[in-house]
Amino acid sequence: MQLISSDTSSPRTGLRRTLCLLAIMCLTSACSLVSSGKVLYDQQDSQIGIQSDPTVHRGPAPVDNNHPAQLTTEDVRVLLGSLMVSGWSGTLVGILEQPRPVPVFTDTELHRIAAPIAQAFQQAGPTQRVFFSLPKSHSTYSEERTTGALFLRGRYLHVVLTDHSAFTGTDTAGGDLKDLRDTKGMKLWVAAPATAATVPDAEEPRWAHFEKVHLSLNAKEVIALRNRPATPPGAVSSTPPPATTSAAAGMKSEGAVDHSPNQADELRLQVRELTSSNLELRDRLNDQHKQMQALQDQLLKLQQDLDSTRSKNKTPRRSPAQ
Repeated sequence: MQLISSDTSSPRTGLRRTLCLLAIMCLTSACSLVSSGKVLYDQQDSQIGIQSDPTVHRGPAPVDNNHPAQLTTEDVRVLLGSLMVSGWSGTLVGILEQPRPVPVFTDTELHRIAAPIAQAFQQAGPTQRVFFSLPKSHSTYSEERTTGALFLRGRYLHVVLTDHSAFTGTDTAGGDLKDLRDTKGMKLWVAAPATAATVPDAEEPRWAHFEKVHLSLNAKEVIALRNRPATPPGAVSSTPPPATTSAAAGMKSEGAVDHSPNQADELRLQVRELTSSNLELRDRLNDQHKQMQALQDQLLKLQQDLDSTRSKNKTPRRSPAQ
């Protein structure tokens, strides 16, 4: 008896295998493009390097960055030292209280990374950007890191912040992967006297989907401010960053209040919301008062009915027969 085996080398089966191989190759190449980068500095768990800039080819026409760029260590320290960030840990804190901005980089971090970043700008190409990944300062062990990227295009230094160690990410319930959509409510600010640049739409980079926390500086203007008197720590310029950041539009600085139109509109909106809430609470209190009064009236009526019933049920005692 001759056994007949199934033919696994049919054209349809071969086509399926080919499609699977092509899909695997595409996924592998996509992953390699996403993770592409060259680390130029790796000390004390801090990495500085260059990587492909995804904003170069996202617009209607390809654009180039002004790289290689000749920035001194002091230039980098001045530019990055003006950056502030606000955010919150988890999800409830940002609802209950107003987050305050903190420096993106501490003085110790700036002292350590300014020179490597300046060297990275000198080695970066027109389609590349400089990336950074720093551990949490003053912490023996922490999974939180400060990560982002920098690139020069035209007059502007564009800053992208993808994570910051000062804020704790949302609990993933045992998951190990960071949710790319979790930006921790971060918002970038600029410490006075520097201000955030308003980039024309034609020059605005076409940001990647999950890079929503970004800010632009006029590099020459900020560097020219280095000789001005230092501002008190924590002071933040009143110029709001671009509206594409993921946090709320207005914040109070340490010494002054932002009186920009956006801030005024938000304050008016908050006043209207508070007024509406107060009116709603007043209506609820009035309704509760009316319900309490109705219950008291019903209780009083029931008490009167009960007393009337008791009085009717009482019969006068007859005197004993003589």
